Amino acid sequence: MKPPTFDRFFSRIYVLKLVQSSPATVLNLVERLRERGIDKNIRSLRPVLRSLMMARAITAELVEGSGRVYCITERGRAELEQYISHLAVLKAELAPEEGEQG
Repeated sequence: MKPPTFDRFFSRIYVLKLVQSSPATVLNLVERLRERGIDKNIRSLRPVLRSLMMARAITAELVEGSGRVYCITERGRAELEQYISHLAVLKAELAPEEGEQG
């Protein structure tokens, strides 16, 4: 299995965060990502969704009239929490020291 690209890594974080806030279809995810300035299409999200499902971070339930609805699992919540803690460390490391001009 090849490592995720930088783009796919952040797509993974965003998808987990979005389905944590509310279950979503792939179309809904695309719309919500675009609202945040991330230009993704259904085709580019499918590998991310498949990878998250294989990792059991999300589940997909077929809902009549809506299609597949993706929901976060406990494993997905743990993965997201880990990503968020790593991002917090990175943010702290990148923040200018107090009194430093940036």
